[in-house]
Amino acid sequence: MRIKNTETSVYHCISRVRGGDRLLGAREREVLRKMLWKVAAFSGVEVLAYCLLSNHIHILVRVPRVVGGQVDRQELLRRYSLIYGEGYAGVFPDPHNMGLILASDSEEAAQWEARLRARMHDVSAFMKTLKQRFSWWYNRSHGRFGTLWAERFKSVLVEDDPRSLTVVAAYIDLNPVRAGLAPDPADYRWSSYGETMGG
Repeated sequence: MRIKNTETSVYHCISRVRGGDRLLGAREREVLRKMLWKVAAFSGVEVLAYCLLSNHIHILVRVPRVVGGQVDRQELLRRYSLIYGEGYAGVFPDPHNMGLILASDSEEAAQWEARLRARMHDVSAFMKTLKQRFSWWYNRSHGRFGTLWAERFKSVLVEDDPRSLTVVAAYIDLNPVRAGLAPDPADYRWSSYGETMGG
């Protein structure tokens, strides 16, 4: 069982592709990068640093403690629309129908609210959603099925102070340099540093 902090916490999360295979090319990393930001906004976590490599990913996230109650229905629907909106073809209702369900004040609305809120502000739910959604996309795009990721993600609790965060973020952003993929982290497109420097 994964132990999670109930206060605002920072985690360095790492996940590897099954068998260490280099399955994440430029297109795959670009799709994963876009999904990362959408799932983070849905989950209510703050991405502090990330690096997407061909066979593993690093993500540094701050998971806030929810203060002053739960996410209200309007915000819940806004977040829902981010990942179940345009282009989504799955089992969940589209945002319009979800809006109707939530507005109904029915038992079904209460169940959906509880189900969605359980996925907010939780590092495990964030990583599960990201990895699942990307796996679905990857398998559909490549005509394959089965597991993409090697195991559950690993996470390390990081002190939420500027020095600790800088050290861990630098470690994450320097991954492409250590792997010989770029001479400078600013030159690597699929990292927080490269994305920031590239605008």
